[in-house]
Amino acid sequence: MTGKPVSESCDTLIRNGYLLTMDAERTVYSCGAVAINDKTIIAVGRDAELSTRFRPRRLFDAKGAVIHPGFIDCHYHANIHLIRGIAPDDPKTTEPLAFSEWTNQLEAEDEYIQTQVVGLEMLRHGYTFFLEPGTVYEPDAAAAAVESVGVRAGLADPYLWDVSDAGNSRPSKTARIPNDSERAFKVLGGQLARNKDPYGLVRGHVAIYGEGSQSEPLMRAAKECADAAGVTFTMHHNFTPEQAERDDARLSGGSSSMVYFAQRGLLGPNCLFVHMNVIRDDEIPVILDSAMSLVWHPGNAMYYGINSDKKSRIPELIDRGCNVVFGVDVAKVWTFGGLEYIGYLAARQDKHYIPSTRLLEMRTTHAARALGLSEMIGSIEVGKRADIAIRSNREPETLPGINPVQELLLTGHSTLASTVFVNGKLVLLNGQSTQLDQEAVLASARAMARRVLSRAGYVPRVSWPVIN
Repeated sequence: MTGKPVSESCDTLIRNGYLLTMDAERTVYSCGAVAINDKTIIAVGRDAELSTRFRPRRLFDAKGAVIHPGFIDCHYHANIHLIRGIAPDDPKTTEPLAFSEWTNQLEAEDEYIQTQVVGLEMLRHGYTFFLEPGTVYEPDAAAAAVESVGVRAGLADPYLWDVSDAGNSRPSKTARIPNDSERAFKVLGGQLARNKDPYGLVRGHVAIYGEGSQSEPLMRAAKECADAAGVTFTMHHNFTPEQAERDDARLSGGSSSMVYFAQRGLLGPNCLFVHMNVIRDDEIPVILDSAMSLVWHPGNAMYYGINSDKKSRIPELIDRGCNVVFGVDVAKVWTFGGLEYIGYLAARQDKHYIPSTRLLEMRTTHAARALGLSEMIGSIEVGKRADIAIRSNREPETLPGINPVQELLLTGHSTLASTVFVNGKLVLLNGQSTQLDQEAVLASARAMARRVLSRAGYVPRVSWPVIN
């Protein structure tokens, strides 16, 4: 008997990294390690302690790089991902191709391919979950694509709307699913069956399109469905001043719509309202009192110049403790990893300050709370799913490494992840997918975009002469 302790076995040990746990105390290990068994984190701590304690079947040396929980995006339209470069960089026009003209041409294979590209792009930026707000026609195709990449996603029933004359043109322009009240109520909640598997990569939530396309009965039915299932209820709201005024007049007879929603019992902690570029004074107390979450897209608001006359109230709400998170929405002139930087600068323009630590919370713990998944994801803690990103530290913008949080979210926000685990499975290694032939997916995506454009009758063109 030597008295030497017997090592515990584990599937994976990630060691020797600057570990941002995002636990309740926001513990940081300057040289930390994480032990994983199957899909679950079983130990977190100092590298020296865990390296002695565990005998892993697979060992990953982070070589001093930042280790953080997988980032979470709370609002992304996967089936218009590849419209970027086709949708104009001039926000004053929808020419040459509007979103509805693109989506009207989509087939299940097109949504599958685009969602694969979304997943691959997410992983490269250290993201492991995105919430799709009920705008893919074929959720099964999107779910299959998500699983093929190995990321997580939340899906909802597609295009739930029952009003087409209240300022939102999408119901009248979406040929495949126009305004149909009977259908909306019939399919509501259909995606919640995905939640039967607690370890599944794809989950269901409740979403209506909102933004002038919903009646109060549909909104109530959606909120009650989400309440009964214990899931998030999300919709677009208050995108522009014009739409906010129309919804005020239509829904509440002229008072602020959010106040009316609160009076009617339509707000609560499981509500996740998207954009909210227009927030009136009397709406701030009801937002805070409801404990709801807001999805902020500072890039979209700046792109359309929405807050040029009236400043955004979201930085103020952040200061006051509202659970605000990010959603990339559509990759018009940005993509995953860009909004934190934009949000920081947008807040500073109005003399607000969002520290880099809060920006990190908005992408991890606060996002998990908004999705009702705080017990599962959002931090690196014992018992949670092993969704973990290891950043590359081989780029100059990661230097000097004195304040890794600020460097990760601001000065080095373009730095890519090198290794990512989702559900304890290695899905990205050295910047490449371990699940797919990445080059084949990219080739399929290029061909898919051209097929969709051909169906729409769109001929690609640029401002300068191109010589073939």
